[in-house]
Amino acid sequence: MKNKEKPTIGEFIWLFVFGCLLGFMLETVWYYVKNGILINKQGLLYGPFKPIYGIGLVLIVLFMYKLQDEKFGKKFIFGVLIGSAFEYICSVFQEYVFGTSTRNYANFNFNIAGRLYLPYCLAWGFIAVICIDFIYPKFKRLFRKIPQRVGKILTVLISIFMVINISLTTLATIRYSDRTNLRERNSRVFRVIDKMYPDDYMKFKFPKLKIIKK
Repeated sequence: MKNKEKPTIGEFIWLFVFGCLLGFMLETVWYYVKNGILINKQGLLYGPFKPIYGIGLVLIVLFMYKLQDEKFGKKFIFGVLIGSAFEYICSVFQEYVFGTSTRNYANFNFNIAGRLYLPYCLAWGFIAVICIDFIYPKFKRLFRKIPQRVGKILTVLISIFMVINISLTTLATIRYSDRTNLRERNSRVFRVIDKMYPDDYMKFKFPKLKIIKK
């Protein structure tokens, strides 16, 4: 029987970081295999991170760590439901909060409202099983070998970095959408963001990011 002890906050933070890195590598390789083009697949301004995968990994472990001894079918279904619901919510959130879109499946067969694509929904099931049966147990053993004091310091440092990185990315993306839609904001913070992250910079960092014009 596998260890079903609830993950700690520190483990969740590093699972998020690991998921971000893994997602960036997978998307970069997949896009190159499909299109023969090496493209920047960053999801944050600084570093090779895709936060949607980091959050996805955290959710899978959070809701499924007690299911490690269950049959494949049960874990697979849980993975499909968790991953699909998460992807759908992210799509809606991105559109209405940031005014942007990264994925649109409207032209694909077997899509749901243009936000979900059935083969990818099924892929979430396989990903969840792999994560909960193989990745998470190995990650947990490795994480717990790190000296406690060193682990705490590193966790605090990476947490601060990611909070700043995510915050700057959020503000820069909002202003990128604003400028495209000719929407002004008088805040001093946004004026600084406009200077630091102009349109050319944002297009370079996020070449697949589409602004929804209103």
